[in-house]
Amino acid sequence: MKLCIVQTVLPLYAISFFNRIVEHNPDVELMVLADLRTTEALNQYKPERCKFRVVHLGQRNLPGVVLRPGILAALRSADADVVVFSGSPREPSQLLAMVWLRLRGMPVAMWGMFHRIGGPRFVSTLFYRGVGILAHRCLCYTRVGASNLISLGVSKQKIAVIGTAIDELIPMAQAAARTEDELQAFRREQGLEGKQLVLQVVRLTRVKRPELLVQAAARVIGERSDVVFALVGDGEMRPELQAMVDAQGLAKHFRFPGAVYEEPLLSRWYLCAQAFIVPTFMGLSAHHAMSYGVPVVTDDSLDSQGSEFEILAPGLNSLTYREGDVADLARVLLQLLGNAQLQALLSANARRTVANIHTLNQKTQRFVDNTRSLAGKAV
Repeated sequence: MKLCIVQTVLPLYAISFFNRIVEHNPDVELMVLADLRTTEALNQYKPERCKFRVVHLGQRNLPGVVLRPGILAALRSADADVVVFSGSPREPSQLLAMVWLRLRGMPVAMWGMFHRIGGPRFVSTLFYRGVGILAHRCLCYTRVGASNLISLGVSKQKIAVIGTAIDELIPMAQAAARTEDELQAFRREQGLEGKQLVLQVVRLTRVKRPELLVQAAARVIGERSDVVFALVGDGEMRPELQAMVDAQGLAKHFRFPGAVYEEPLLSRWYLCAQAFIVPTFMGLSAHHAMSYGVPVVTDDSLDSQGSEFEILAPGLNSLTYREGDVADLARVLLQLLGNAQLQALLSANARRTVANIHTLNQKTQRFVDNTRSLAGKAV
């Protein structure tokens, strides 16, 4: 089967997924079209990382819209049996390409979240309705997106839930490789000896509400002085957050290491942490933290959480606080940091979740089975 996947960029987690497709399915000839030259932080393409064919497909960013001027020519050259678009309501050129493929009798699918963070809007609703008409299969990250498509009138027969996952074997191998001497040296280096570490690893953008963590930290530190907060990542809010920390006299309780992508270094932060928090819109970082057995904390928002929230079972492998409530966030963190038995329970169940339920192999097989079922069908 000649499979073509249209991506915006190539982050590491997508590269792992695409590599797994070809590793486990030797009959699949995979080509990925993506913008390989953008300076966007999520573009982590390097030729040596990819076991599949990659072709550059440039994009033009306009206010609120992404256009792919060369998409039809690229798809014509790909000559695939099935084309899968990584869906975004900001890319109307995808709908044009889907119409063109349908007119040529080509099987086409859309893969994505299929629900909008912050609640539905006219443009996203219109895009999802269009996809529901044009796509032969809608491959949803989770049941939330599937339910949204059904509410918009998309046939259940067109919908498949693929799941979310990272390559959990990478962090698990790193965890096994780290020695206690290494971790002790890292604690000394970072001033973490005798401290409890609350970790965040995300881009410091407003959609993640990192300022809530800084506000809650002041309350937590008021109750116990042995807590350190590490915000690993970069983004437009980093200077603002550092200024907030300095203004409250909390600098000695905070670390801002910047963006870290190397797994051996990231593993040291995770393995020294007692809690992992993203205040809202928890993405694949939840899978990452749970692979290391770090208890996850995030909010209970009904419209600001991504599809990855579905892997959380509050009280079993994670904890949640009331959306936007800084006092409740501080309470949950203090509850977790003060209860070693609760930490151990959440940690063990977090590992089981990513090792047995939300695995990359399961996600890969669902994806390939659904695309393979479309191949060879003139539609």
